[in-house]
Amino acid sequence: MTYKKISLMKRTLKYILILLTQISCAASAQKDTRNITAYQDSVAAKKIALSHFIQGKVDEMKDRYAEAILEYQDALQLDSSAGIHYALSKNYLRLNKLALARQYAEKAVSQEPNNPDYYFLLGRIYYVSNNPDSAESIFKRIIAMDSTDIEAYFNLGQIYEANKPLEALDIYKKLLNVTGPEWMVLIKIADLNERLGKVDETIKTVENLLELNPSSLNLQKILAEAYIKSGKYEKALKLINDAMRLYPNDLKLIELKGTAFVQQDEWTKGAGEYKKIIHEKNVPFQTKLKIAGMFLARATKDTTDLPLAKELLQEINKDSSDWQVKAYLGEISLTGKNDSTAIEYFKQASKLAKWNANVWTRLGGLLFDKRKYKEAADELSKVVVDFPENFPINLILGLSLSQINKNTKALPYLKKAIELNPNDLNANLAYAFALNQLKKEDDALVYLKKVITIDSTNVQALGMMGLIYDSKKMYPECDRAYEKALAVDSTDPLIQNNYAYSLSERGIQLERALKLVKNALKKEPKNSSYLDTIGWVYYQLGKYKKAEKFVAEAIKIDDKNSTQFDHLGDIYNKLNKKNEAVKMWQTAIELDSTNTTILKKIKASKS
Repeated sequence: MTYKKISLMKRTLKYILILLTQISCAASAQKDTRNITAYQDSVAAKKIALSHFIQGKVDEMKDRYAEAILEYQDALQLDSSAGIHYALSKNYLRLNKLALARQYAEKAVSQEPNNPDYYFLLGRIYYVSNNPDSAESIFKRIIAMDSTDIEAYFNLGQIYEANKPLEALDIYKKLLNVTGPEWMVLIKIADLNERLGKVDETIKTVENLLELNPSSLNLQKILAEAYIKSGKYEKALKLINDAMRLYPNDLKLIELKGTAFVQQDEWTKGAGEYKKIIHEKNVPFQTKLKIAGMFLARATKDTTDLPLAKELLQEINKDSSDWQVKAYLGEISLTGKNDSTAIEYFKQASKLAKWNANVWTRLGGLLFDKRKYKEAADELSKVVVDFPENFPINLILGLSLSQINKNTKALPYLKKAIELNPNDLNANLAYAFALNQLKKEDDALVYLKKVITIDSTNVQALGMMGLIYDSKKMYPECDRAYEKALAVDSTDPLIQNNYAYSLSERGIQLERALKLVKNALKKEPKNSSYLDTIGWVYYQLGKYKKAEKFVAEAIKIDDKNSTQFDHLGDIYNKLNKKNEAVKMWQTAIELDSTNTTILKKIKASKS
């Protein structure tokens, strides 16, 4: 595009001619003898100023801007013409000394308010000084002075691009009316249409550009991309294939071809194209990652495409140690139900991105979900110091510690999680559970009541309240909690079992207790706690043989539970198997030496 601009040499000669004319006119004028000396001094000063100015121009053309400024400053001492201010401003701008550039440009404009070149320079200074409003005002004034000033239009369009794209588009279209189909203006229009989502307008503009330059590969790529965005896949593929006859190895063309296939749900064909560019060093890593992420998203919706995503990511992984690739491979492994591989990938990702709390949260959460509580606690204990205000990390760490019976250590992390997210149900429930395990039942009830306030149908909270009230022998409260829980979910096996056990311990509603625990066992027939409960209900019903069968089965599954051995001892005692009863009670004491009731049973059996 040819901008309306006077070259440096032309402007230099123009200014020199003005100075020489001024000197010549002064020499031919009639002078008063009284002013002859002052006149001669003025002419001499102008000559010296002109000499400095010319030397400044020479320095400027050799890119010696600092030296040029010194010459112009010397000239300015002898001649304060607007042209010298202009020259100083321009060179200060080149050195990025914007305050000085603005000062001299404003002086030039004030001296010659009708000179568009001076205004143009001032407008550019305002623009690079991040003062778009002032720059806009200047370029509008230039256009008012000359409605065909191409460069003023172009700069005004640039100012509008950032925050007023529609106005910018309007300016560039007006500019086309002055210039005709100019390349640079059409490029600007195409970019703006792209930003504004006007794909059809983009296509029209780029097609015009291609008419001006049909061999432009860059334009062909832009047009192909626009065709893809507008769903014109056949046109895009035809354009890409035509271009690839001349440029078969062009990476962008290959990528666009892959995208065109993918957009038509031809994922296998798309993967075939993308594989060609995965190992290329010239392809930005983020582009590769974008491709992999696209296939990963597809695989989560349709697992038949999982191998394609996995293959692409594994290929990228060969040449990369990026944490995102490891994380993506971890997600693919999870989708493919390969949990152990997923955990390894997330461990690698966490080592590569120690700063990324989300990766640690994903790793910790995955380990917790797979019941690897100790491992989850070990991993998150390493980083919680780096992320003290991170809610998920504190919560998962606290939950993991609680699950391995390290409730004292769990408390501060769970409490922190509640501070960070006071109304989170999981955090409040976990904190209440840990408190209850530490025999701080009253404190636990405070948080359980808070959970019920937030969610009155929370079965876990109601069930835990039932347990605590039962241990405190607050039976009306216990029964209300269990009844509310069953009203919400009458099939919850844990609620059914715990309520049944509470009733059996009290020796009441034994038939209902039996029905409840039978329902629980239908869902979890190998749960040792449920087997012990039904055995204890039968014991309370006086059906000792049935009781023996179920409690013995419970011990086979879990031989570390003191209560179960105690129960079996009681059952043997009723069956007159005194020796076996004592053995069971002794085992119970070994597992729980604090149970004085069992000690009394042993002593009584020996008396």
